[in-house]
Amino acid sequence: QVENFANDVKEKFDTIDILINNAGVFDPESPNSAQGYDTTWAVNVMAPFLLTRRLLPLIANSKSKYPRIITTSSISQASSLPNMKTLFEQNGSPQSGHAAYSNSKLGDFMLNLQLHNTLNACVDERLSRIKCFTMDPGTVNTKMLLAGWGACGIDVSRADNTYKLATEYGDEQQSGTSHFGGGGSAFAKQQQNLRDLWNALETHTGCTYNDIENGLA
Repeated sequence: QVENFANDVKEKFDTIDILINNAGVFDPESPNSAQGYDTTWAVNVMAPFLLTRRLLPLIANSKSKYPRIITTSSISQASSLPNMKTLFEQNGSPQSGHAAYSNSKLGDFMLNLQLHNTLNACVDERLSRIKCFTMDPGTVNTKMLLAGWGACGIDVSRADNTYKLATEYGDEQQSGTSHFGGGGSAFAKQQQNLRDLWNALETHTGCTYNDIENGLA
């Protein structure tokens, strides 16, 4: 589905100014995906990793001064992750819905940090200028919140954190940063942990970022 969506986008557009990785799931039963991975982990972390890579050439083509990639995390992110073997185990025992969600939101936080590191190291300025942000959207009464936690947040009409990062506020912020809560634990900021997660994502998605500068026209 991710590959098909990316192909559809590339057929319709030559450039992307802003990519917002916001799609996510919370499932109390946390079943496995068609490929055998935990569905919450697959949708919330593996999918944005793959989609971002597929659309990077279009983002690099942006005429915007500050093209950006925004990945939605959460203030409810876990403080640390299980080992990579457990996270990427296929057809394994399901986690609880809340544990799976918290792990995935920490995964998104770490994904953003390592994406920033990867793009910032690029020689091609079209890639190194891309800003990478993660954010907590706030406690908002979406269908997901209602299903997992109940109506304990603000109305959807008042939720504007994503909009702020996508517009003028985001122009002023440093790439690789997290906003509006969910600042990440010490575990999430250790370089070896970031590399371990990144390498596991490349292995299990079959998608590498090592060649990103080669694919630009």
